[in-house]
Amino acid sequence: MKLIYSQLQKFLPDLKVEPQQLRDDLTMIGHFTNFFEEIDGKIVFDLDIKVNRGDCLGYYGLAKDLSVFYNLPLQNLSQQINNSSNNQLPIKITTENVKRVMAVKISNLKNNSSPQWLQTFLKCHNVHSINTLVDLTNYIMFLYGIPNHAFDTAKSGENLIWEMNSKFKEFISLDGSKLILDNKILMINNPDKTLSLSFWGGESCAIDLNTTETIIELAIYDRTTVRQNSRQLKSVTEASIRLEKDLDPELIPTAFNHLVNLILENCGGQINSQTFDHYPQKADLPQIEFNPKKPSLISGIDIPTDFSIDCLTRLDCEIENKENTLLCKAPSIRKDITIEADLIEEVIRFWGYQKIPTNQPLTFKEVSDITPPEIYLIENLKDKLIQLGYDEVLTWPLVTIPTDEKTVITTQNSINSEAIYLRQSLVPSLIQQLNQYNRFKLPEPQFFEIGKIFLKEGDNFIEKNALGIYHYNIDILRRDVLQNVSTDKTKIKFDNNFAEIIIDNLPKPEKYIPNKQQNNAIELTSQIITLDANITLDTKENPIKLIEKYSQIIGSKNLWKLIITDIYQDSKTNKYRYTFQASYFNLDDKTAKSIHLKTFDLI
Repeated sequence: MKLIYSQLQKFLPDLKVEPQQLRDDLTMIGHFTNFFEEIDGKIVFDLDIKVNRGDCLGYYGLAKDLSVFYNLPLQNLSQQINNSSNNQLPIKITTENVKRVMAVKISNLKNNSSPQWLQTFLKCHNVHSINTLVDLTNYIMFLYGIPNHAFDTAKSGENLIWEMNSKFKEFISLDGSKLILDNKILMINNPDKTLSLSFWGGESCAIDLNTTETIIELAIYDRTTVRQNSRQLKSVTEASIRLEKDLDPELIPTAFNHLVNLILENCGGQINSQTFDHYPQKADLPQIEFNPKKPSLISGIDIPTDFSIDCLTRLDCEIENKENTLLCKAPSIRKDITIEADLIEEVIRFWGYQKIPTNQPLTFKEVSDITPPEIYLIENLKDKLIQLGYDEVLTWPLVTIPTDEKTVITTQNSINSEAIYLRQSLVPSLIQQLNQYNRFKLPEPQFFEIGKIFLKEGDNFIEKNALGIYHYNIDILRRDVLQNVSTDKTKIKFDNNFAEIIIDNLPKPEKYIPNKQQNNAIELTSQIITLDANITLDTKENPIKLIEKYSQIIGSKNLWKLIITDIYQDSKTNKYRYTFQASYFNLDDKTAKSIHLKTFDLI
């Protein structure tokens, strides 16, 4: 997205910051700015716009963000058109893929070459100037992010039809490209010929210097349809990029009035029809519960609740107090705000990510272990069985024949039309695995699986963790299971050379849970800082003892990891050089370097 500074200032007349500062501020509020340059005396920024911010593919959306950030008034550049015509346009909309269309006919035009200011604007956006009428439609698209078309009525007629293509086989675009059509293409036609795609005008109704009458339209469509059409026809345009985003139908009248007034101002003529406005279903904006204290809790810094409320108010959110909470309704232009987390993000980014400190060492806190005991039991069983020589396998949870028809769960729309049941036991799955091993003539197989089994009890759906084991020698199987899984034979189901145990039914003693001191999770509050160091020793030392030695010197409070990455013997001096890599956590860069230099005598 290109952004001309002087054009932005038309929306924000009080914006006076230096280009470098504007570049940085745009980046900090989420619109990463690659660079700015001067083109024909204009400062032009190059921005990366997030995919969920279709509103910021136009100057208006970016100006709205900056008006909140700088707390500046936003200027309305559009004025209501003066329309006294009684003529109705014979336009038809025959598809639900049209969200909103506004159109009007303007007669007695005098089209001409574009004025210099308009040519310069388009040049800054890498668009060639065609003529005033066409260039103004592009100007409005860049200004508000809403594409639009102008039809030469001498070529198109007035009977415009928005429809899914049903009879046309070919479309010729404005640049002469021939595209093959099918019935999935959303188009604007008349009864006799193709006129335009939703995102690309057609050659058959193109505006030229002889155009004296036009129908202009602004429309927003089902964005999925536009994207599919664009990809199917292998045609990506500035219009398609915008129309495949979630745009705001409520913004169309503002852009429409602006375009009509610009045409009348630059090409003369008069409005010769009533304004056509097709808007079958307005968007139902969600009401979001919002706690104004949450931005502080999430960011870790103090953001006043008054700022949170003021920020959302300046964003044009509708705010209502209700039972110790706030109910917020985002403006229609902000389709990306749908949950509380989105509101929190807005407050934090307008408060300023740069205000979050990065050079302060923060203390860490120990997080209690919430891992279910059976998880440790499962890991313990896996380790034991692998040490005994068993291979771990993973099999499909879907089977063709149920073990018990009374408790079986049948799936819907299974990926395999024959395997429609959720397994009630691991044994059938392991039998399939054994058959595969036999086909490959694998000698003396022994393997296991730990996975879920499923059953229905009344109206309840139950899932359990189970262990299934196979060994080619049944005596070894019984010994391994009884010695390493459970001594309680009542909890084990033996079936020839298979054994199955419901893990959820096994005791989960504390011995399976790792030492608490070793298992404490640590919350990282700053980035890991990794530094290298070389030490030279006269004799070769045990690497493990060296790591233990320097780990004790550093201490466990801020040492994340210490390893030796290289050992080198100098053939001339016969000395040994050890290269250490130390990683520190929850320290600022300066403190970490100080500890590192002292530890390895590098000062």
